[in-house]
Amino acid sequence: MIMAKIGLTVHEIRINKGLTQKEVYAGIVSRSFANRFEKGLNDISASKLFSILDNLAVSLDEFRFISQNYQSAPYDQALLFITQKYAAQDFMAISEWVHTHEKSPYSYDKLVSSYATILLTTYENVTVGITPATYDIYQHLQSTPMWTTQELKVVNVIIPMVATTSGIKALDEFTVKMEENCGRYQTDLGDPFNVLNSLIEFYGVLMQTYLNFEDYQRATKIGSKLTAIGAKKMNWDGILAKQFWLGIWELYFGDWLKGNQLLDEVINLEKRQSPRIDNTLLTIYKVRLKAATKYRQKRT
Repeated sequence: MIMAKIGLTVHEIRINKGLTQKEVYAGIVSRSFANRFEKGLNDISASKLFSILDNLAVSLDEFRFISQNYQSAPYDQALLFITQKYAAQDFMAISEWVHTHEKSPYSYDKLVSSYATILLTTYENVTVGITPATYDIYQHLQSTPMWTTQELKVVNVIIPMVATTSGIKALDEFTVKMEENCGRYQTDLGDPFNVLNSLIEFYGVLMQTYLNFEDYQRATKIGSKLTAIGAKKMNWDGILAKQFWLGIWELYFGDWLKGNQLLDEVINLEKRQSPRIDNTLLTIYKVRLKAATKYRQKRT
């Protein structure tokens, strides 16, 4: 963000909220500094900007959103587009987006293109190798020890690639890395960035990968991991996702009737929406119901 734009945006927010400069800047900067800052003539340190935003009751993400004429960051927009189209199973739209953006000079376009390509590939394939189209996001996530909240949303997509290229055992260390990164964002008051949603989806994809590779011993351990995530820190999306994946787990390893009950509640809620929120849930449910039936038959 251009430094001059920061001051102009603060001025816009302050005026729209009906606040005086004293209410916003007292104890942070002088009145003369504030005047120049709001005209885009003064730079400001990060710590002082954070204090000003606290007085405005505006988060840093919201501030950026406002400064960009009430638009999300390009990465956020691209990721949301792909996520929505995938939930609607509009694979043609995803393919067209990838074709348009995969050679973009912007790194965020390349990352999202890789993410989208893997989504399309894993929808119909159990194993996924590294290709030029999928390399960017795989290499990016594997090479960095710390994942941001935005990266945590897409980590689950490379789980099948890790299993395919490095073996199923490699997912043990990969899972620890995910859990540690999600743990960094937990506070005594809860889960401010809703990263537990990402962790739940990670466990869901992880369990599916174990099932696809017929590593049922590791798959059975996912149930306790899901159960350990307390509802008090979760939002509604996380609660529903947890119930869905626990239902899948019950179909394979627990109480068949309980599993169907848990899944019916989620699926029936989904079916009442028009248009449906996430068609992939129905697809996973149908596939796993059939596969779990065969698995139980073999064990009897």
